[in-house]
Amino acid sequence: MSERLILAADIGATNTRVMAETVSTRAVVHEAVFRNTQHPSLQDILAGFLALPEVVASGGDFASAALAVAGPTDGLHCRMTNLSWEIDARDLAQKLALPAVRLLNDVQAAAYGVGQVTASQRVRLQAGIGVPGAPRLVIAPGSGLGVGYAISQPAGYLAYPSEAGHADFAPSDDTQIELLEHLRGRFGHVSWERVLSGPGLASIFEFLVIRRHATVTSDIVQDVERRGGVAVTEAALNGGHVVARHALGIFMGAYGALAGNLALTLMPRGGIYLAGGITPQIMEAMRDGTFMQAFTAKGRFGDLLAQFPLQVVIGCNPNLLGAAMIARRFAS
Repeated sequence: MSERLILAADIGATNTRVMAETVSTRAVVHEAVFRNTQHPSLQDILAGFLALPEVVASGGDFASAALAVAGPTDGLHCRMTNLSWEIDARDLAQKLALPAVRLLNDVQAAAYGVGQVTASQRVRLQAGIGVPGAPRLVIAPGSGLGVGYAISQPAGYLAYPSEAGHADFAPSDDTQIELLEHLRGRFGHVSWERVLSGPGLASIFEFLVIRRHATVTSDIVQDVERRGGVAVTEAALNGGHVVARHALGIFMGAYGALAGNLALTLMPRGGIYLAGGITPQIMEAMRDGTFMQAFTAKGRFGDLLAQFPLQVVIGCNPNLLGAAMIARRFAS
C-alpha cells in the first residue's frame, strides 16, 4: 500500500513555497521554492512540483492539499492582492488530479502554524505573562502586510484572517504625519500596508529624499528603485547608510505602534508573533528599542502592553506549517 501524502503551499506575492509530507509520520518528502515571476500560474508551479523526481520517487498518493494564499478567500477562490493571479481550488484539484484542494488566507495559516513553532525558532522581545488558551496574534510584513489571530476552542485554536493591513494608517508623530501627507499624494487612501511592507519601506526612503531633501547618491536611489525595501534594509544594516537607517527607524516606529494598537484590540495574552518576510531580516533593528518604545507608547495603558508575550518567528515558515496542519486535518 502506497504512503498517503499531503500537499501544502504558501503562495506569496513574490515566492511560492511547496511541501509534500507523509500523513502518518509527518515526514517531509520534499520542499521547494519557486519565483512567481518565472511561472505563468500557480497551476504551472504545482504541476512542476508534483513532477519533481523526489516527489515522484516517493510513490505516495496525495490525500489532501491546503494552500495559504496572500489575499482574501472563501476557501475555494482567491484573487491575490499583490499578484495578478486568480486561484480556484476546484479547478486546481481537477487539473492536478488531487482529491481536494482548500484555500486559506496566508496569515490565517500562520496563526495556526505559530502553535507548532519551537523555542529555537523564535526570538523573544518581551517575556510578558502568557495566559494558556488566550488569543494569539500574528503580524507579518513582507510584500504586503498580513494580520491574523487565533481564538482557543475546546478542540484547539481556531484561526481567522483579517484585512487589518488595509485599514487607515494612523501616524503617531510629526514625521509620520508628514509621511502620510506624502503618501496620500501618491495613493489617495493610505493603509498600514503602504508603510509596513517592502514597497512601504522603499516609499519611506523616497519620502526622505523627496520631501525631506535628504542627500543620497544616484547609486542607492537606483538600487531602491530596482530592489525596493530589500535595498533599504541592506544599506541600513550592512552599509550603515544614514538615510536608509532613518527610513528603517520610521518603519520600526510605525510597526511597533500598529502592534500595540492590535494588542489593545485583541488582547492576545497567548502571544504576539512577528513573522513575514521582513521581520527576521531586521533583527538588529528589532532589538534597538525603537519598536518596543512605540509598542508600549499607549499612555495610561503602557503598563498593560508590557504584559504581552512578544516574539519574532525565525528559521521556519509558519504559513506553511499552518497549511500542512489543515491539509492533515482533511486527510484523516
